[in-house]
Amino acid sequence: MKSIDLNGEWKFRGIRPSGPLPPGVNGKAFAWMDATVPGTVHTDLMAQGVIGDPFYRMQENDVQWVDSIRWEYRRDFHVAEEILRERAVDLVARGLDTFATIRCNGRVVGRSADMFVGHRFPLRRSLRAGRNTISILFDSPVGRAKQLEREHGRLAVALEPHRVYARKAQYSFSWDWGPKLTTSGIWRGIALEAYSGGRLVDPCAQVVTATPAAAVLRLSAGVQRTGARPLALRVFVGGPDRAVEYTRDVRGKGAQFTVRIPEPHLWWPSGHGAQPIYTAVFSLLDGETVIDEQAVRFGIRTVKLLQEKDADGKSFILMVNGRRIFCKGADWIPSDSFLPRIPPATYDRLLRMARDANMNMIRVWGGGIYEEDLFYDLCDRLGLMVWQDFMFACGEYPETPAFLRLVRDEAEKAVTRLRNHPSIVLWCGNNECEWLYCTEHPGASPDDMRGARIFRDLLPAVVRRLDGTRPYWRSSPFGEGFPNSETNGNHHQWHVWSDWRDYPEYEKDTARFVTEFGFQGPADAQTMKAATLPGDRHVQSPVMEHHNKQVAGTERLLRFLAAHHALPGSFDDFIVKGQAVQAEALKTAAEHWRRRKYGTAGVLFWQLNDCWPVTSWSVIDSALRPKAAYYYARRFYAPVMVSIRSGGAAPEVWVTSDLAVPLAAEVEVALVAFSGNVLRRKRYPVRVKSDASVNVADVPWKEIRSAPDRYLRVRLETEDGAISENRLYFAEPKHLPLPEPGLTWSVSRTAGRLFAVTVHARRLARGVRVDVEGEPVVFDDNVFDLDGRSSKTVMCTSRLTFREFRRRLRVTALRKSPAA
Repeated sequence: MKSIDLNGEWKFRGIRPSGPLPPGVNGKAFAWMDATVPGTVHTDLMAQGVIGDPFYRMQENDVQWVDSIRWEYRRDFHVAEEILRERAVDLVARGLDTFATIRCNGRVVGRSADMFVGHRFPLRRSLRAGRNTISILFDSPVGRAKQLEREHGRLAVALEPHRVYARKAQYSFSWDWGPKLTTSGIWRGIALEAYSGGRLVDPCAQVVTATPAAAVLRLSAGVQRTGARPLALRVFVGGPDRAVEYTRDVRGKGAQFTVRIPEPHLWWPSGHGAQPIYTAVFSLLDGETVIDEQAVRFGIRTVKLLQEKDADGKSFILMVNGRRIFCKGADWIPSDSFLPRIPPATYDRLLRMARDANMNMIRVWGGGIYEEDLFYDLCDRLGLMVWQDFMFACGEYPETPAFLRLVRDEAEKAVTRLRNHPSIVLWCGNNECEWLYCTEHPGASPDDMRGARIFRDLLPAVVRRLDGTRPYWRSSPFGEGFPNSETNGNHHQWHVWSDWRDYPEYEKDTARFVTEFGFQGPADAQTMKAATLPGDRHVQSPVMEHHNKQVAGTERLLRFLAAHHALPGSFDDFIVKGQAVQAEALKTAAEHWRRRKYGTAGVLFWQLNDCWPVTSWSVIDSALRPKAAYYYARRFYAPVMVSIRSGGAAPEVWVTSDLAVPLAAEVEVALVAFSGNVLRRKRYPVRVKSDASVNVADVPWKEIRSAPDRYLRVRLETEDGAISENRLYFAEPKHLPLPEPGLTWSVSRTAGRLFAVTVHARRLARGVRVDVEGEPVVFDDNVFDLDGRSSKTVMCTSRLTFREFRRRLRVTALRKSPAA
């Protein structure tokens, strides 16, 4: 197969509308300008100086004209005679956003109306030797969506109602954490492919059965022929310790093999075992000549969704290789409003941060995109299971024949592209469509919703036919009866925060599997300062409120801040305290649901990441700086966790273990003064069964709540030392008489770029945070409480010199409130 890369330098221009110009339009947009492919019209306009950065201050408002006009992209390319001698020449466009008409040398060769899928357009008859011209005209995505809405009727949809008529990333029409930047452009790679004889189509390695003794695989590939010559398919399968090879004649449209692998190396989620990856190399042969070849990486594992009736309703437990897995993780959104500019390093950093925070699952949310191959490759290697939504969110969807054809094609292409990845453990039809419909239509059935045919019938049929190795779940949330039950199915918990309820209410929720809950926290101060002017840096400034997209989001921030902390006296104080409230909220919820282990079988918070500088529910901001809640997650998702349940007559001490073996340890319970003096102490021997959670001690000490200048500390210890600790304070932070902590610190470089920072506190220090100014470093621990007369060492890597690292180092802690 021969190819011509069409990425790189293009030209683009806006098409002047026949009527009045949209408000704010820049007349320069209608001249030919340089463009970069892959890209978007917004990033190309920014590169040409036609628009400013929409992330800066409120400049988003200045670019709303961009999505209301048509855009044309064009480039010339050279075709050699040898290309035209091939039997087939195709234009392969991996992603066109969204309503596109493609011309080659003035002739229409294809159209697109779905951003999410790749296209292959026959091009041979439109080409000539020498110079050729390709042009792609993009209609206004908003204009086309509104036109379809006028033709077929308005549906019940959250946010922009017309968006559901466009098979396009729904968040680009705006969301409650993201800007309205409805893009157009060639957003994924584009090339010409020329071949004769045939090409491979959707090679697949499916795991039929798998045990430690043996695995049975079904290896298959389709073949697109260009002639009648006999072809053969050869498959080479290589793994950690063996390789096999098979060859079979191609009859019809493909070939299939059933392969037995003795003693396979099984793929496991992070924390439960290794992630060995096998490779299957598919070669299409014309005699002895390889005319096409594709490699597929896969893992050997089985997945089952266990739903059994019990005293509380029905379980919702994911099983991998026959073992129950408690799922811990977060929801994922696209990491930029402008998708083509997300570099591989961003995917790598975010997903490694998730794995390092002891997560084992990421949910790809249905208002974004089917992610890049790199995303799933990384999840495969890191042991991050993927709950994969199809791309529908928060509304009814059309059921017209044309729309259903688009959806079927999209689903088939998504499933065939992604099904080889062992990390994907569940297909989910949509995000919140049925829940919102039934909430707004009390007594209605999910099947009454327009779009139900997609999620009830079309998508599960595609999944069964093209995959069949993973469960399909209709929506998130969904279950029997009302589709957001706590007794069965999966659950989104938004009474807390969105309904103005405070985070202690999480402990009333007994859901079986929680795939969304969250609390807002501001982005890092350095991130927000890069997007604002000094005069903007106040929580209630117009610019800061613009960078919080939830209706009454700022009001909620202040309500919950006031419940727990003295109101902030500065912008930096607002950042610190806002992040502290978010962290404590997520900690309260995650510890509660983990204590209920397998009564609740999964905890995924909203959300891991952001697409722009914003106050949102993320724990890592758009500049990849971790918030306080990220470091809390590393502790509340730890494989072994000690926690305190304080709602009863006496505090209860719990130990939760994800280990596959029993745990023998001791719990030290101590009443500690802010000075560091231990006022009372008791030790309890602990034995926890494998993969279990147990109440190991109650603490009915009368003196516990006698004064606010003390706290309960619990520490879980093995012969190797403390492996988990937790604290219970007897007043809100705003009422604690926190002492001046007397912090001191020292820095050393242990090896290469690895730095160690040791912090010492003379008295209790709450929320100790170690930062390196201007450097988005990630420490192995941070934002922690430090007992009086104690020290802690944290580690990080940095490109800075030792002298520069020490100069930029900042160590801070929460201060006493004026109200205390």
